[in-house]
This record gives sequence, structure tokens and C-alpha cells, in this order.
Amino acid sequence: MAPIVEFLPECKQHDVLPVKTTLKVRNSNLLRFTQLRDVPEVARYLQQMRENASARRFDAVLLQQLKQSEYKAPGNYSEVHVQLELFRFCDGNDALSDTSADPGGNRQIRQNLGTLEIKTSINTVVAFARAESEYKVVTPPHMHVSLTEGAMGVKPKMTATQVQALWGTPSADLVTQDGARLLGYGRRLWVLLDPLVKVVFTDSELLSGVGRNLLEFHPEFDEKPWLIDGKVPYKKDMVQAGLQLGSWQKSSALLWRRQLGTQQLSVQFEEFNPESVDQNTALLTGFRLSGQPDQVVKSPLQQAAMTDVLTFVEAVNVRNLRQQPLASQLPAQLRVHQMAQRRNLIWWLPTTQLHVLLQKDKISRLKVTAPIVRNPQQPDQFPQLLKALQIPISKAGLRLAFPDMQDYGDRFQLYRDDFDILIEFASDEEHAPIELLEIIYHYPH
Repeated sequence: MAPIVEFLPECKQHDVLPVKTTLKVRNSNLLRFTQLRDVPEVARYLQQMRENASARRFDAVLLQQLKQSEYKAPGNYSEVHVQLELFRFCDGNDALSDTSADPGGNRQIRQNLGTLEIKTSINTVVAFARAESEYKVVTPPHMHVSLTEGAMGVKPKMTATQVQALWGTPSADLVTQDGARLLGYGRRLWVLLDPLVKVVFTDSELLSGVGRNLLEFHPEFDEKPWLIDGKVPYKKDMVQAGLQLGSWQKSSALLWRRQLGTQQLSVQFEEFNPESVDQNTALLTGFRLSGQPDQVVKSPLQQAAMTDVLTFVEAVNVRNLRQQPLASQLPAQLRVHQMAQRRNLIWWLPTTQLHVLLQKDKISRLKVTAPIVRNPQQPDQFPQLLKALQIPISKAGLRLAFPDMQDYGDRFQLYRDDFDILIEFASDEEHAPIELLEIIYHYPH
């Protein structure tokens, strides 16, 4: 079935179908969820549009706008504006870009109750244990990448504190198995520290699609192009780049290097053929600034001990809970990796497949997904984690365990007074594997 995507395709065919509508949703449902996509009325509509797109042989549905109306509808309802585009990818190129289809949107749910206004932002990214007010988006001193100026000001041998002073709070803070630290800014920019900065590099292949989707659109690092030597921007044609950059050592036709003392800067080009013509075009897509020897990230991410993970998961199993789970139930040894929202939401990742969202002193969400990295080098944790949650792994088992669960083929939804369960499958086939399971806790205080 055609997926919902939130980032612009690198190339799409001209034949598209724009769709605009306004949905009427219950205020009580807005209070139960943080993501507008999970509100039942919205979820049903998006599912219908996916089916519609598939029937019309479109490849995907681009979510251009999903926004709650400022207009106060009469009674117990609110309005949600939805803008979509059904499209087909260009032949041979089904990749998505790093550009959000709605860069100004924050997909907020807002519920007005008299003079009280509750706002819950739903963008998700990663960080460390800190007060909400400490999360900072900092404008880098410049967007230049060179051997003398560093990468937007960051240079090898800097400390993590110096990096954050220049770039603000990272979108991702990950720990490798050998103890090194990976700070991510936006969806492609990384800093490797051990304990000082070893490498600053771009990499769109480090994270899986699940991992990339956890990182919100960053206003500084996803929107503004970096400039090699202050001249040549991301996606510049290689021929023109060569004219502007002058002499470089060619390690290969698509990999150029330059060295100054112990530092080395390499730039990577990739070949594209967006117009499906006879000759490919090489475009600048990445850089790597390092002290020598160059450090390539090969070590897998750390994983908390599975016995500790399963003990925690069993404790927050909805069959065992009688009240909202507390943040204190997530022990220090499970707080391994982090993904933080720009302002006030923090995801902790004990493993590459288990995500825990804390809001103040409570656990508000628990998510089990495919690994956040492309090459996890560990066995699939879905069977163990779902067993600890006492949730069946098959569609037939889910129907038996939860007769009131709504079945949309490739998406199951269960709404209860104290919690909700959302499950996404690889397809609408009966034996399709689970790709995502999310529990939303909303026990009364």
C-alpha cells in the first residue's frame, strides 16, 4: 500500500493529485493523543487516502500540511486541516530528500478548555537528561567547511561542551559499543568524539528509515546548505565545484581529499540521473573533516543488558499497570541513547529497538520499532519485547487478545480509557511482520 511520507521526493513525475480537506474531530480524542496522525478521525482519513493512492497506482502520499484550526467549532469538536499530494516517483529514483514537505509545521495538538490552553508538541528528536529550558537551538558561526575554519566552526580535538556551545543541543546523542560518542545534528550531520572530536562528517546511511524519522527537521542544519571552502554548496555539480575549489587530491573520481598538518578534509560526490537522460550528473553530497588517522564509524551502538530491559518492559506492561508509569522506573543503566524534541520531549533508547518517552516525572509512551541503525549487528528484539509486554506478534493473535482492536489491514489501533496501542505492519497481508508498536499511557492522575 502507498505509504505516507513527510519529506519531499528527490524526483517525482509531473502527474500528481493534490488533495485538501478539513476534518471534524472530537476534542476528547485530541486530549488523548500528542500526534495528530494518531487521532482516530485523522488516522482513518489517512488510511483511506493510502488506499485511494494505491488504487490509482500512485507510489506514495505526501503529507504537506496537518494542522489544527484556530477556529473553534461548536460543541465538542475541533477542525483539522489536511493537505496531501498523491505522486509517483521518477523511474529508478524512489529516494526521499532531506527537505520537509512542511518545514514550518510542528504538528501540534492544541486543546482549549475555557481560559486554559494545553499545547503538546509532537516532533521527536534525541538528547540527554536536562531541564526542558536547557534545550538550545544555536545558529552556527558560519556554514563554511574547510581545513582552516573547521566544519561550521567545529574542529578536531574540541570537547563536547565546545561543540554544543557552537551548535546547540544535538538531535541525537548515541554511544557506540567501544565507548565513543556520536552527536547528530539534523538528519545527516554527525560528530564523533572519543572523548574529543575525532571526525565531523555527513552520513545519510548511518541511520535506518526508522532512525531518520525520529529526528525532526532542524532549522539550522537541514535547511541551510554548508559550503566547502565557503564557496561550493551541497548538491553542486562536480564540474562547477572543480572550477571553484581548485586543486585537490583525487582518491577516486567521486572522492577528493585535501590535507593540512594532521587534519584531512574529504568531499564526496554521487551520480544522479533525475531526468533519465543518457549521462549521469555528479553532485556534491558529503564531507568528512578529521584528524589523522581518519576514524570510520564501525562499532555498533551499545545495548543495555537484555535482562534489565525485559524487567523494565514487564513492569510497564499495560496488563500489570494500575497507574501512569513513573520516569523513575527507567533505571540509569537503561538510559543509554537519547533522542530529544527541540523543546520539551525526551526519548531514551535502552536498545536500538526500544524507545521510552519521558514527560517530566512520568513515562508517557513506549515504542518498539525496527532498529534505528542500518546495520544493527544484533538479532531482532521484537519477539522478546512483545512477549514481555504480553502482546501477540501476529494479527490473528492480536484479534483474539483484543477483540475491540480496530483492524485497518496494515495498521491496528486500540483505544482504552487508560492507554492506547498503535501497531503498524509491513503490509496488509495476514502474516506481515510488525514494524512498529507504540503504547500511549494516559492513566488518570
